[in-house]
Amino acid sequence: MKSTPLPIASCRLLVATCLSAALFSSCILAADGFEKPPTLSAAKLSPGTPLKGKHYQVDNKVPTDGFLAHYSIQSDFGSFRAIGPGQLDVVIAEINAIAKLNTLEQNDQLVKGAKKSAGDMIDGVKSFVDKPSETLEGIPGGIGRFFQRSYRNAKTGVQKVQDRRAEQNGQAPAAGPGANLPGGVAGSSTDANGNVYVEAGQALGSATIDALGFDEDRRQLARELNVDPYTTNPVLDKKLDEVTWAAFAGNFGVDMATALIPGGMLLSSSQRLSNWVYDTPPGDLRLAVEKKLLAMGASQDQIDRLLRHRYYSLSMQAALTAALQDLDGVTGRDAVMPLALTVASEQQALYLIETLRMLDQYHHKVKPLQQVEVIGTVIAHGKDGELVVVTPVDYLSWNATVAKFLRNKGLNGKRHSVYLAGDLSSRARAEFQKAGWQVHAHSSLFEPLMTARTGK
Repeated sequence: MKSTPLPIASCRLLVATCLSAALFSSCILAADGFEKPPTLSAAKLSPGTPLKGKHYQVDNKVPTDGFLAHYSIQSDFGSFRAIGPGQLDVVIAEINAIAKLNTLEQNDQLVKGAKKSAGDMIDGVKSFVDKPSETLEGIPGGIGRFFQRSYRNAKTGVQKVQDRRAEQNGQAPAAGPGANLPGGVAGSSTDANGNVYVEAGQALGSATIDALGFDEDRRQLARELNVDPYTTNPVLDKKLDEVTWAAFAGNFGVDMATALIPGGMLLSSSQRLSNWVYDTPPGDLRLAVEKKLLAMGASQDQIDRLLRHRYYSLSMQAALTAALQDLDGVTGRDAVMPLALTVASEQQALYLIETLRMLDQYHHKVKPLQQVEVIGTVIAHGKDGELVVVTPVDYLSWNATVAKFLRNKGLNGKRHSVYLAGDLSSRARAEFQKAGWQVHAHSSLFEPLMTARTGK
């Protein structure tokens, strides 16, 4: 059958109608799709934090990833990043601490002490790394009364070296559920090809030097500066070592050394790390973590893996253990360790710790919890039947991960509540409310842990 051509005017009308329909359809798809994470202002995200100081400047444009904010900070000591709620204050405190330590290093006596002590430390660490198994076997006869404290350190050091060598040989561990937590960003901790001597030295420590008081001095110096003694900020970590070694070798006490700093040690920070971390030698702290986790039903293999985990500093290991212990009487804690051990970044490790700490706050200050379980993240069930989800985020956008979570059929409860450390978009709030959730933004349940989230 022969077709009859349409008049030109009719063709134009048809084209216009099709274009309108296409545009309308596109608008519907955009309305129903996921949001592009916005770039927000640092002033809005951290209203109480000074964005410019004597030694630093925070970029006011802060990209978000759907969950966390990524701050950029320029300083006299290099460029740093801060990722996640509360972490900008941490990095600023670290920058101020570096400035104070630089002032200390200008003291002639401290400089001479640092040069004297550095060579002996490096030689000892290299000896350990080159023959880790032999060193571990030789510890009982080698250090006598210091054995108990140091055995845990040495065991962790041997395992850490073996893990790193396995990774460098292409034998990386399989991915697990922790890798799906918010904060899975590139370059977020020690690189797999990093200096194995440094890592082993940090894990091992020195029984003799600890016994003589070096580590105690270092922790005291960190406390005075209001920073994490096990910081993962490489610049600060190096400076803490240098100044403590110098004071130690030069027969300077930390009190005497810090007195040399003009203006005292007044560093502004609203965050506090547990006294447990400051007051306990690293070997004893690892033993305490091991003992507490064993009492909670964790396996020896899980504990060993946590203590040598590349993305958990010792202070983070202690914080994770304390948070789990504070949920005493709440069932399901055994499900947390498989999640914890499979995080793929330092940010994910911190996200999990902060989640547990928020649940602790809810359990003790709002209403008692009955059970925790892992559904993407750690969720909780109250004794009154309420389903409780806490999330230590800066700014939550409507995204595929959140949508998948809300569709999960296992989210059973008489009521559903979500508590956020920061804020969320209007679209995300509407989707939660449409699904029957009560939304609590800027929750007081969030109390940031002092630990470094930095990178060059």
